Amino acid sequence: MRSVLRLTLLTLLATPLAAQSGEALIREVGGTPAITDPSFPAPKDLIYKMAWHVTEGPANPGERVAGFGSPATFLRLMDANGVARTNVKLAIIVHGTATASLLNNAAYKARTGADNASIALLTALHEAGVQIIVCGAALINRNVPRDQLLPFVKVATTATSAHAILHAQGYDVRSP
Repeated sequence: MRSVLRLTLLTLLATPLAAQSGEALIREVGGTPAITDPSFPAPKDLIYKMAWHVTEGPANPGERVAGFGSPATFLRLMDANGVARTNVKLAIIVHGTATASLLNNAAYKARTGADNASIALLTALHEAGVQIIVCGAALINRNVPRDQLLPFVKVATTATSAHAILHAQGYDVRSP
């Protein structure tokens, strides 16, 4: 309980004040599926495991990383098909210029001069069960201090090792 409270407090401190919350943000970013009553629906009893490599940071500081929207879209599509969230296992592997978007707001603002617009969506995705994994080599190569990451970010040795681990666990890993 104490660690949950600590994680909640750290996340709140790391989030810009104007951030939209949780499921509403996932619905907004994930959009609304255009097809109703598909003739090839997602079976409700399957376990879906998807992961995405996100390598490109925002075009301008203060913008949300576009690649973080893919898991939100997938969640919305599974919701539209009536698939329980417990049957949806998602992950994001972050490296490249997107690495700095995993910094807490104070560290991001010190680096770029702008608020980290990705925090609210990353927090919502994490709360929805999405694993956020960063390449450890990218942290070193891009001079991103591990202790300034958002509290729920997991650090892998490399993006390649994260890819291999998730693939071995049955995830379909989407490369950039």
